[in-house]
Amino acid sequence: MNCRAKYISLVLLSTFIFISCKKEIIKSVPTTDSTSIKTEALKTDSTVLNPIDSLYTLVDKSVIGTQFLTKSSLAPRIKKLLGSDYEEMVKNWNTETPFEKQENILHAWGCKQHDCNSYSYDLYIDVKNNKINVYKFAESKLTVFKEDNFDIEIKDGLLKDLNIKKEDIKK
Repeated sequence: MNCRAKYISLVLLSTFIFISCKKEIIKSVPTTDSTSIKTEALKTDSTVLNPIDSLYTLVDKSVIGTQFLTKSSLAPRIKKLLGSDYEEMVKNWNTETPFEKQENILHAWGCKQHDCNSYSYDLYIDVKNNKINVYKFAESKLTVFKEDNFDIEIKDGLLKDLNIKKEDIKK
């Protein structure tokens, strides 16, 4: 099965998956010194979407269905990372694959509906190191956004898929 057929199959499969997350409301914030707050915030963001759900529960769930880009605890970090490109990513994340996990890395892919060749995004979250990378493929150009200039190590199947996309933009 060629790459395009594989992606089309994944896209079709993912369009049938719409699962929503239950939002939890935090009722109180503990009072501590600023160092503790920063440390706890990093621990929380790296492992928690909602207070009782770890990021690994996102596996096989839709980015759109979970409203991950707009309502998760990581959404502000993604917005800061992408800057002016954030709104474009949210707008163009129409067709997608669900989250997948490889070791400590979560990955999801999304693109502009009916125009994946013009705009597509690969979202990588390194849960262990608490870092986010976004690969934006737009109009035959690749832009990589790395949180704190941290390069997430992409391996095996995820690396193979990424390299195929990189080759496709060169054509």
